[in-house]
Formats: sequence, structure tokens, C-alpha cells
Amino acid sequence: MDLDFTVDTDHRKRRRNRTTQSCLNCHTSKRKCDRKRPCQRCIQLGLTGLCVYEIDDPALRDDPTIDEATRLRNRIAELESLVRELRGAYMLLL
Repeated sequence: MDLDFTVDTDHRKRRRNRTTQSCLNCHTSKRKCDRKRPCQRCIQLGLTGLCVYEIDDPALRDDPTIDEATRLRNRIAELESLVRELRGAYMLLL
């Protein structure tokens, strides 16, 4: 009796090629995202300008009338505020 066994030598898991549906803030912190633009969690944290998705479709945003320059100015202001907060927290640790 001759039994032929085939052995699968590639034991690596295959990765799915899917885009992340939640915003990058929720995804990186592993929190539930409601997938709105901006999502409720980012609104509560005051990160509306930082609520971005892997595939960012401007048509899905709440206010498509805001032009790109205004959106970028708002985002710069939020980032500068965040840097100031982090610097203050860092100085308290010293």
C-alpha cells in the first residue's frame, strides 16, 4: 500500500489586500470608528482636521464647500496646537 502525502512547505499566512475602513487615528489606537468624515471620536478629541482615511474621498466629507487651502490652514493650526501641548507636557516631565 503506497500512500502519497503532499506537504505544504509554505506555512506563511496570506495577507488580505484590503484598505482600512476606519480613520487612521481610530485604526492606530484600535478604537471603534463610525466611519463618518470626520468621525465622532476625532470630533470629541478635537482632531477633526486629522481625521483622515487611507482612501480619502473629498465627496464624503461633511462640508465639501471648504476649499483645500482652508482645510490645510486649519490642519496646520491644529498640529501647531498639538505641538505646543506636547512641549508643555514634556517640560513638566523634566
